[in-house]
Amino acid sequence: MRLKLDGYLELSDNLPKEAQGELEAFFEDANEKLFKKGVPRGKESEGAQITKWALKGDRIELQIISGRYVRAHAAIIRLSNALSDFLGSKHHVGVRKTVATDYQMETELEKEPLEPVTMPFTKQLKIEGNKAYISMEEMDESGLKRNYPDRLLRRLEEKIAAQHVSGKAEFTRTIERSKKGLDKYKIKEDPTEMAVKLGWVKEFPGAGIWQIMPPYAALIRAIENMIIDDIAKPLGFQEVILPRLIPLEVEMRKGHLGIANEIIWACPPISRDPKEFEEILDYVEITGTPPVELLQKKLRPPMFGLSYAQCEPFYELYAQEIVDIEELEKNPIKFYDKNGPTWRWEGGGLKGLERLNEFHRIEFVYMAPPKKCIEIRDQVLEKAKKMIDKDLDLEYRIDATTAVYLEHAGITEEKKEEEEFVKTYDLTVILPFETKSRPETELEVSSFHVHTDFYAKRFHFRDKTRKTVYTGCVGIGPSRYAYITLIRHGFNYDDWPPKIKKYIGDKLPEVPKTVTWP
Repeated sequence: MRLKLDGYLELSDNLPKEAQGELEAFFEDANEKLFKKGVPRGKESEGAQITKWALKGDRIELQIISGRYVRAHAAIIRLSNALSDFLGSKHHVGVRKTVATDYQMETELEKEPLEPVTMPFTKQLKIEGNKAYISMEEMDESGLKRNYPDRLLRRLEEKIAAQHVSGKAEFTRTIERSKKGLDKYKIKEDPTEMAVKLGWVKEFPGAGIWQIMPPYAALIRAIENMIIDDIAKPLGFQEVILPRLIPLEVEMRKGHLGIANEIIWACPPISRDPKEFEEILDYVEITGTPPVELLQKKLRPPMFGLSYAQCEPFYELYAQEIVDIEELEKNPIKFYDKNGPTWRWEGGGLKGLERLNEFHRIEFVYMAPPKKCIEIRDQVLEKAKKMIDKDLDLEYRIDATTAVYLEHAGITEEKKEEEEFVKTYDLTVILPFETKSRPETELEVSSFHVHTDFYAKRFHFRDKTRKTVYTGCVGIGPSRYAYITLIRHGFNYDDWPPKIKKYIGDKLPEVPKTVTWP
């Protein structure tokens, strides 16, 4: 690695002429001592060195080169701090601004890219073989202190590593599959059209959003209650109500800006003053159409994301907190949340009830010592599998797959020959047809995760003795469970499983009829 930084230090005032010699001695001392701190013995050539400098009025222009140790961007900050102290005590002058006007980086990559790569904050990025040559845009003190160059290099490696994997499918292996077969399924084609015809659902304006009428609502709520009674309560999970508007900074810590393309963002209005929006109403009254472009001008930038996973607030709840791992061994934190819908932007073109932009899930979240956390996840998996297998009588498959929380954060995890444990399991139901929205004959209905200490580090919560704390989450979707229940057991209430009918009663609610619908 070779780094070359050209930049300047802007002083709070001009220096007297006699300071020229003092600066020369100071910079020589910096090369010999200041930049050697932290450099391993024998690696001195990879440390930082000031190779050029010039005092021009209230600016000191300089060039710093370095290798891997005390990198040039760290060196100029170290120099700025030390120089400010030195000049302050001698001449009552400080360093007001630290800027890198040009930063050239040459580094070896772990892998060669398979296709072109782009990066922000760069004037030029050229890759030849496994060598990267990067010219960064001008950086102020904030970018230097926040280590943009190293973060850029790390992100570049992650993006190239991601090109060498095929995503989730590459790391998926089936560990269990039932042998029921699909012959006894009542419905052999997508049930959405029949549900619409019967008036059980009616599509709302906007793809992937449906109005759920009494019969289908009763089915969804019955399954929801089954999940609570047969999974949550027996395993000691307590209900919490978690927010659905997730602030941008929480989305960032969660890693969800890595899937910004899948989140539905919320933009508050610029003001609560009605006069600010008077022209909106004028436009509507005159044109009879929604003023999309005009409305956009009246909104702030995104401040929230609509909850994608429901578990985001759980980690924020314990941010900066200290826990007792011995207490967690005896009484792990175990919550479940069913507070309204979850939103994911599946895109336009959604036609069926199986993939929705707005849907219902129950989210299980837990915090415990490592072994206990894995045990909790596996217990939830076993009970969910029993529900799918015994109660709903469905053909299913369980896959061990890549850690989805890393995918969301844009981090690529290399597959290891022998993993200590599986971080993510998917529970998938096999279908006797291709769904309307996607050409697939299966539907993932639940996922089961152990995050290791990934979120403990990102949200800065820890054990009082600094022992490792794990978290995990499980998402189980009553919306999808209802869909697959219809496929297996049909629309005739008499054919439904007794476990579901127990929650609904002797008769399924009916849809009120109008002259034209249903």
